[in-house]
Amino acid sequence: MSTEDSDILIYVPFKKENLNENEVNWLNGFQTILETGLHQITKQKISVSNFISNESITGKKGITESAKVIIQLLLNNNYDPGNLLSPDQLNNKKVIQVNCHPEIKEEPPKDCTIINLFDESTNKTIDLSGHIDELKNEIWLKFLDIAFEIKKEIAVVEKEAKTSRGKIFVAESSADQNYNRETIIRELEHLGFEVLPTGNFPKDMNPFSEFVHDNLKQSFLSIHLIGKYYAPLLNNIDISSVELQNDLFHEVVAELKAENKVIKRLVWIPTDIKPKSEKQKLYIESFKRNIELLENTEIIQTPIEVFKTIIRNKAEEILDIKAQTKIKSEGVNKSVYVISNEVNNKTFSDIKQELVKQKLIVLEATQKANKIDLIQEHYYNLINCDALLIDYSVENLQWLNSKLSDILKSPGFGRKKSFLAKSILINTGKSPVINLQIKDLDLISYAEKDISKRLNSFIEKINKNGT
Repeated sequence: MSTEDSDILIYVPFKKENLNENEVNWLNGFQTILETGLHQITKQKISVSNFISNESITGKKGITESAKVIIQLLLNNNYDPGNLLSPDQLNNKKVIQVNCHPEIKEEPPKDCTIINLFDESTNKTIDLSGHIDELKNEIWLKFLDIAFEIKKEIAVVEKEAKTSRGKIFVAESSADQNYNRETIIRELEHLGFEVLPTGNFPKDMNPFSEFVHDNLKQSFLSIHLIGKYYAPLLNNIDISSVELQNDLFHEVVAELKAENKVIKRLVWIPTDIKPKSEKQKLYIESFKRNIELLENTEIIQTPIEVFKTIIRNKAEEILDIKAQTKIKSEGVNKSVYVISNEVNNKTFSDIKQELVKQKLIVLEATQKANKIDLIQEHYYNLINCDALLIDYSVENLQWLNSKLSDILKSPGFGRKKSFLAKSILINTGKSPVINLQIKDLDLISYAEKDISKRLNSFIEKINKNGT
């Protein structure tokens, strides 16, 4: 593909003849998803091209001249180091190195942003050469990191200064969580929030405490990442800044409460955390054990990409800018999130009509242009609905199990209340075999044809539990 007049250049340091058909398809899939994410994040038309090296690029400075951002894409660990872009070819441009294989050790260019585009939970590569709609949510959301980095360089700067949507404190973390912390900061800034602190954390206890205290008091949300190290330690004292920041949060909560103000806290702990010291292990266990005593706090153990979604949803919820929050504040009845694997059939339409007839708000997955939006909307509906109804109209156990698994994970996504009712409306020839243990999950038989009669027990349960 021509690289002339492209905003984004995807540079692949491999000889074309050394790439097989799957790898070429993978590259095309990467570019397609990236273009979708860029359009969603920037709302601008951004041109993207790719360049596969057929020979050494020594002297080929021209391939990078027109691009505003260069993505150096390492598909696997079989690249020739001699084909990597050199500083004189980069000409001080923004560079993002995307590592698609867990064993890549190459030192990136100076001031380069590194993004790992592989499944970090299994340490395996991902497949972009097939049906991209089947990718894990976490992989789709990784593309947001790339899109946000690009937006910094090429998004049109608005003439009028943007008004901050509010201040969010992102606590200092141990070294193993620095990358996640920086990614969260970037995303919040691009969503229009002012991230605190803006300066460096002091190293001595008293200045550190005053600094954190002042920044917390300005914020409506505080984000804390707990890693595997009891670090960093403050000077001349055996206490980590991570622990002290959590302690200071309680002081600020009490002070703000006296002023009729509120600050909320989200504390993230990796699902597979393995503390590197006994002291850190005891701290984590104590922190989790005392959750009932932690005012205005949610402890969350999910993959990091899911946690990012929870942060966004929590910020939106607190600021009261979501449409459903506004509807509920006006006193409208309970909401039902309806999930279907056949939205174009008459049954799905009848279900919605019956729920509206019963004065219930219907939440559903709208027709979005890309999967990133669908994921975020699904999580938001799952967190905020009062009841959940699954319309199972096509036999697909894998699809059904994924939705049931989301019910089990919903507290980790940020859901704080119990579902008033949760049911599967079976519209297939036989009942599905469900292996997941979900409390109070009802199966509604397909024997009865009248939709109002079929939904009667579901609606009664909402009314009973909602009073």
